[in-house]
Amino acid sequence: MGSYVRILASLRTSQTQTITGVAFKVAKLALVGHVFQRYIGFIRPTDGISMVPTMPASYLKRPYILYSALHRRGRGLKVGDVVIYTHPLFSSESGCKRIVGMPGDFVSVITPGRKDEDIDAEDVDDKWAHVKEQVVRVPEGHCWVAGDNLEWSRDSRLYGALPLGLVKAKVLAVVLPIKDAKWLGSTIGVKDAQQREHEWIVQR
Repeated sequence: MGSYVRILASLRTSQTQTITGVAFKVAKLALVGHVFQRYIGFIRPTDGISMVPTMPASYLKRPYILYSALHRRGRGLKVGDVVIYTHPLFSSESGCKRIVGMPGDFVSVITPGRKDEDIDAEDVDDKWAHVKEQVVRVPEGHCWVAGDNLEWSRDSRLYGALPLGLVKAKVLAVVLPIKDAKWLGSTIGVKDAQQREHEWIVQR
């Protein structure tokens, strides 16, 4: 009887050690994965129509993008790059837009995009997403971001210049769906302003 109890105790100890070992390995793997995603890069889903056609939009499935977290806080970024950032108005949310101005750059002001109540309205008078005769100078430590689908984007036109400290990553490619997979260029949709007089506005 005593040897039987010892065998049961030994089995329980062995099972406990096995479970503890597996839990430790899982925790270590989760930690490595978290560090890799936060500081190196990985693949993540995105949604919304503000970056169409660069990033596809579908009600049935979300596109997946490849990003590099090595560019967080503005490291090595330039005009034309697409970035993921912490939303300046809602810290629990993320945004994904294209940089159209870096610190010191002058950016043409474009009218804001549509709001929820404007969904069914017709744009007969260029009410949304047309260029004004104004230019903003991007302050130090900030960038100006905009969606490629300007009419349906909420970006720096709504909340002003984005602090570079809120930038979490640079988007490198669209990986899913396969038919839309591509590497992202850094100049799509970004044009130099024409040389003419503007009303200058400095963002502070």
